[in-house]
Amino acid sequence: MGTDRTIRSRENALLKRVGAVLAGREPETLFLEGDRLIEDALQAGHVVEVVLVSDARPERAEELAKQRVDVRVVEDALLARTSRLDTPPGVAALCPVPPAIELAKVQLGKDTLFLVAAGVADPGNLGALARSAEAFGAQALFVTRGSASPWREKALRGSMGSLLRLPVSANADAETLARELASRGVRQVCAATRDGADPAHFDWSGPIALWISGETGGIPEAAARFERLTIPMRRGVESLNVTVAASGLLFAAGRAQGA
Repeated sequence: MGTDRTIRSRENALLKRVGAVLAGREPETLFLEGDRLIEDALQAGHVVEVVLVSDARPERAEELAKQRVDVRVVEDALLARTSRLDTPPGVAALCPVPPAIELAKVQLGKDTLFLVAAGVADPGNLGALARSAEAFGAQALFVTRGSASPWREKALRGSMGSLLRLPVSANADAETLARELASRGVRQVCAATRDGADPAHFDWSGPIALWISGETGGIPEAAARFERLTIPMRRGVESLNVTVAASGLLFAAGRAQGA
């Protein structure tokens, strides 16, 4: 890692490309910032295109180079300018967006559980949903059109790497997805504030798709025929945060299927 190859100019082509990715002009490329996300991507088997490492972290550059990753050393202050974090970690990477899961190719079974996020506009909430989905045994996450992108930095960080490990389909049309799930015999259930079945006593035998509606709605018209689930709450509480509600339902599903 000779210093003669260190990137020291804002006009460098690679840094300009990073800027394009951050500005959303390369939607098929992820910007992964921090050691944790980069290691999650590598361990999940994703092809990391290039890693940018601060010249203040030469040992990290050497470690990554040993993993046969293309490493480019960047002047510390210059790399910090690309950071979206309060404390720049001194390492970032570009990685292709993982391929979307194809429902038609998924093998279904009695323990199959999908989470469908419909109208979840906050990327932090979407990341937390992915984290809960992975923790409680969901096989995939479907994100409908109108929701936040699962590939935004805030969503990726909020998922703690789950979005890089869990099969994901983004920007799905809700009506089309509902029809495709029905055609494959997948039971579809949705969270409801009231008048639904108690998830603790619900028959969770699958395959099941659990629909969670977020801040902007997005549940398809077909949801009128979905089974409904309501988490029992004390009087006076109107509703739960979308991630809290989803986590409770996913826990109930995972516990029932593991019984």
